[in-house]
Amino acid sequence: MGIGWGAFKGRSGDNAAHAHHAIQMLLAESPQALWTPMAGWQSYRGVVIGHNQQHQLAPTSEDVVLVYLDPDSDAGRRVRMLLADGFTVLSDEQTNRARTAVNASEDRRLDRLLVEAIQPTPDADASMQSADPVIAALLAALPAAIPDSLPAARLAREAGLSTSRFLHRFSAHAGLPLRPYLRWRRLLTAMAGVMRGDPLTDAALAAGFADVAHFNRTVRRHFGITPGVLLRLNDRA
Repeated sequence: MGIGWGAFKGRSGDNAAHAHHAIQMLLAESPQALWTPMAGWQSYRGVVIGHNQQHQLAPTSEDVVLVYLDPDSDAGRRVRMLLADGFTVLSDEQTNRARTAVNASEDRRLDRLLVEAIQPTPDADASMQSADPVIAALLAALPAAIPDSLPAARLAREAGLSTSRFLHRFSAHAGLPLRPYLRWRRLLTAMAGVMRGDPLTDAALAAGFADVAHFNRTVRRHFGITPGVLLRLNDRA
């Protein structure tokens, strides 16, 4: 996982149709069965499902890659331009390039490399976020347990900026608006704790979630499944 994205590899499959906040991408070596309200049950090697779109993935016959992108991130906004009615099928060429990107990427750059693989642009570097030393220093100083009610005005004061200017510079640097960024920071911290073997409650509180129920709701909202299911997917990688 990284800020604004998550990727999981293994045999997978949902037992019911559902929708979630993140854009989901399915990448497979051979066609896998997927249900959507528009197309019913069809088989795809590569497909992108828009945020909050109903879908159901049948139990897969092989290891597949599932990628989740925050729709408000730089990468998510670029992928949204590909979607027609919240859904698009990737060509074999796009799917192969995306699978290569997943296998070859460094974790911190996976979302950028993946989007560039399916939608190449001549000015890819310019289309992504730019570094801002003031915002970078502020983010580096954030505690591991980020409070749920962390006002933008307070962070703007710490950065020596007006709130509106801070929010603009923050999005340009982080590739996400402030609130989604902070949610992803909490998710990353909590999931790292769970994967170290920490109890769900301890991991949730250490990341700044109010309680384990808040953590579970946030994971389900983004990915449509619980932290336990995400861990099982990761264990199969």
